[in-house]
Amino acid sequence: MAEPIRRDSLPEHWSYGVCGDGRVFFIDDEARATTWLHPRSGEPVNSGHMIRSDLPRGWEEGFTNDGASFFIK
Repeated sequence: MAEPIRRDSLPEHWSYGVCGDGRVFFIDDEARATTWLHPRSGEPVNSGHMIRSDLPRGWEEGFTNDGASFFIK
């Protein structure tokens, strides 16, 4: 899993969001465009958390750095 994203790791005028499946997207607020790739590294990022449809409402799955899954409410 990648290092946590820090706002100061993004270029000026960039922010980010996280989809329900744990994928992180990046927002160029000036150009009003989005991308799956980190604007500095050019690599995709996963948050390590995922909302699964087979889990009860309010639960999501997370993963440790070693890849073991755990559940979060």
